[in-house]
Amino acid sequence: MKSIIIKMLMFSLILGLGGCQQSATNKVKKDEITVNDAENKPVVINDNSRIVSIGTAITETVYALGAGEKLIGVDNSSREYINESKGLPTVGARNALNTEGILSLKPTLVILGADSAPPQIFDQLRNAGIAVLTLTPNYTVETVKSKVAVIGKSIGADAKATEINNSIDIEMGEINKMLESIKEKPKVMFVGRGPNMPNATMSGTGTTIDEMIKLAGGTNSMSDFTGFREMTDEAVVAAQPDIILMTQKSFERSGGIDGVIKFPGVALTPAGKNKHIIAVSDMYFQGFGPGVGKAVRSLALQFHPRQ
Repeated sequence: MKSIIIKMLMFSLILGLGGCQQSATNKVKKDEITVNDAENKPVVINDNSRIVSIGTAITETVYALGAGEKLIGVDNSSREYINESKGLPTVGARNALNTEGILSLKPTLVILGADSAPPQIFDQLRNAGIAVLTLTPNYTVETVKSKVAVIGKSIGADAKATEINNSIDIEMGEINKMLESIKEKPKVMFVGRGPNMPNATMSGTGTTIDEMIKLAGGTNSMSDFTGFREMTDEAVVAAQPDIILMTQKSFERSGGIDGVIKFPGVALTPAGKNKHIIAVSDMYFQGFGPGVGKAVRSLALQFHPRQ
């Protein structure tokens, strides 16, 4: 009898331990989040409590999703342009990242664009046991919504991501309806001037700026090249832009309207003659983020003030 009781107790103990193990297993599975990266490969995230965000649009999205308290490090641009992140450690420029610097922050999740550099950074972080979520660098409204959804899922904020994307759809719908009545699109030339640049540059196609101009109902007057080029008298005069578009910081570095008019060829264009120069927040072109709808609306109203 005693032996039977002992066996029953042992059996109960084994069942209890098995239940505990099953419960622990279920907990791990429940906490796991799987999302697809820029290459459509699954990324398993077991812990999203310590995030390093690289790229202003990505950092902006994390804050918009209400997960700013999880950020432990950002890239240089994020810290420069996003006020909430100014007190966070920086991991450098997104095109010159350092594995050791990122790992020193002990992140559990790194979110960055697939065009970040150097390219070996991705495998180095993964080999260190860090969940790495890469996002497509394409600049379209649909890509913005996809990024919001993926980041939202990765940090457990699906409902907020849906709310943000619905807002973007509403804003873009209203903008497109407004632009339906536009009969003529102004020719817009974007001019940029960095802090250490002796000469200003122009934006061609394939940039966030080019896409933003088109979304706001304008035409990029510099559509015969891709990327950026230094301003020249010949190119500017030939383009004959109606509007010169700049970031606020570039505008200030250039000495305001009087300084911009002195740029190569500008005085001989409709934009220069009419002093039609628009300066907007630098965040408009730091990579498309959840504020894209508001940015496009603001720009569209400046391109088409009578609408």
